Amino acid sequence: MARWLYEPTKRVVDLLVALALLPIAAPAATMVLASARRGLRPRLVATPCVGRDGRRFERLREVLADEDSRLAWLGDWPVLLAVVAGHVSLVGPRIMSVEEAAALDASERDRFAVRPGLLCYWWLQRRANIDFDREAEADRRYLRKRSLRTDLSILARSLLAMPYGSSDGRRTAAVHIGGIRLLNLGMDELVAAIEAALQGRSSTQVAFVNPACVNIAAVDPRYRAALAHADWVCPDGIGMKIAGQILGRPIRQNLNGTDLFPRLCESLASSGHRLYLLGARPGVAEATARWARQRFPRLRVAGTRSGYFDARDEEAVIAGIRRSGADVLLVAMGVPAQDLWLRRHLKKTGAHVGIGVGGLFDFYGGRIPRAPMWLREIGGEWIYRLIQEPRRMWRRYLIGNFTFLYRIARERVSPAASTGSQRWMH
Repeated sequence: MARWLYEPTKRVVDLLVALALLPIAAPAATMVLASARRGLRPRLVATPCVGRDGRRFERLREVLADEDSRLAWLGDWPVLLAVVAGHVSLVGPRIMSVEEAAALDASERDRFAVRPGLLCYWWLQRRANIDFDREAEADRRYLRKRSLRTDLSILARSLLAMPYGSSDGRRTAAVHIGGIRLLNLGMDELVAAIEAALQGRSSTQVAFVNPACVNIAAVDPRYRAALAHADWVCPDGIGMKIAGQILGRPIRQNLNGTDLFPRLCESLASSGHRLYLLGARPGVAEATARWARQRFPRLRVAGTRSGYFDARDEEAVIAGIRRSGADVLLVAMGVPAQDLWLRRHLKKTGAHVGIGVGGLFDFYGGRIPRAPMWLREIGGEWIYRLIQEPRRMWRRYLIGNFTFLYRIARERVSPAASTGSQRWMH
């Protein structure tokens, strides 16, 4: 579509959709809100917001004096009036209040070149718990790719991501899911915690747990013990967010090793700490190290070693890591092998932080391509992995996902039914 046709076409689509939804959304939302709190009438609250070219408008919202947070989203229907008025689009950078807009620095104000929207890349990333970067980066991505095709893509993905729910509820620093105590931090906080552990020169084991790990822990007492022994266990994947939503224990972010790696490398390059890569097929760890050095020239890679060695070579591998002076050791041997190995040998390696990272080296070493961002934004990375390696992954995903959801459903009904009971939580 020609660029000059984009804006008028988008405006017509916005108007038609808003006019179609208003007669349904307004009475339905008002009735549900009113019936949820008998005797209380919803009232409209106006919030001053900033639109295109810095123009101000008021965003209306229907609220109750004693509002159930689970129904709060229903009160957003009056924003459709702002769409009809032309202040807001269906797709665009997130609507910002006057106070939020005033806090932006000059480099972030290019978002006001277009109308704000109900849905955006940032909304998708928050829904999938992968909002690791700044909101301004998501806004710039939209401005670069802005087209009717992009808008339709965001709308379609938003419909798919909507069932995941929001993670804006009350969060705690740790949550228990499937009988496992999980660290409930943001990615930046996890990187900062690793750096703090390095400064303290303590021995810290980090594990990542996804639904498949919960299933394995349910039947493998050695792996359960390794997770109970680990200092930090982090929630990995959209399945853990869904579990958190079902159990009423919101997960803050998807703390997976693959997204952690570049951020950790950047931090280590700045602090001067040394990194060792252990695991994967021959040559893959070396390729991952090359990627990291090219991206972060100041990063000190202490050494690499494939994961193909037997018990006779184990002491030599441990001695080599110790001689390298590594501060952080990444182990890519798969679950549960990597966490069991770290439990037995981390202190002997001399590394202060040991992290089990699964298939991370395969992604950065170029052996397996990672799912594209658009698929990750709808929580579909597991589908991509299933397509890549169906023979290896079909049982894990096609059977394992339903097994995991069954365990979570049991835990919701009876917390004592969670994996291994509460005795091994810490």
